[in-house]
Amino acid sequence: MSTLEIKLEIFDKLKNIEDVNLLEKIRSLLKNADTSNTYQFEQYELDMLKESEEDIKYGRVISQQDLDKEDLEWLSE
Repeated sequence: MSTLEIKLEIFDKLKNIEDVNLLEKIRSLLKNADTSNTYQFEQYELDMLKESEEDIKYGRVISQQDLDKEDLEWLSE
């Protein structure tokens, strides 16, 4: 089902709802889904992301299996 089809289905159902409590809950959900309030990264977060991308680019990575092994060793100390 496409995004447009889903929206049309929702609009159609909304037209028939008379329950004020349900409509208030839907409105509350939609407020939380407001895309105009995008998250603004702090500079340190942007720096960390850039560093992570460089690590990936230059192969400075570790597999999940190796990481799990290191965690177990660290926890057993």
